[in-house]
Amino acid sequence: MTRLKPGDLVDVRFKLGKAVSPYSGDYDETRTLEIVAVDTHGYHLYVPQYVALKDTIEVDERDCRTLNINKRYSGENILYVSDAMICKINTILDGCFCARCKEFFQYAIPNQEDGTMICWQCRFNRFR
Repeated sequence: MTRLKPGDLVDVRFKLGKAVSPYSGDYDETRTLEIVAVDTHGYHLYVPQYVALKDTIEVDERDCRTLNINKRYSGENILYVSDAMICKINTILDGCFCARCKEFFQYAIPNQEDGTMICWQCRFNRFR
């Protein structure tokens, strides 16, 4: 499967509010959710407050630091799913997030040796 990154949109199937296998024919709904963090085994997906799903956790400041989640998701709910739980990839963003300000720049490519991108404003504005 293609390695996804934060900002990409994926579809996940649910039965009674719990994520089920995409190969299961028994599901109630399919939701499109945004990836907010990636680890070696799966993805952390943002769940809006108006959506009632099971197995979600509330993001706190420690989660933002350890999972490298944007601080705007602090206090929001996320759901962890593995690669096998994704039934469809909706959107793959073409571009990069700035490693300092976390803003997304479409069509940007990594400009640092470690594979990250730092935007022009962060590179030349020491107060940002």
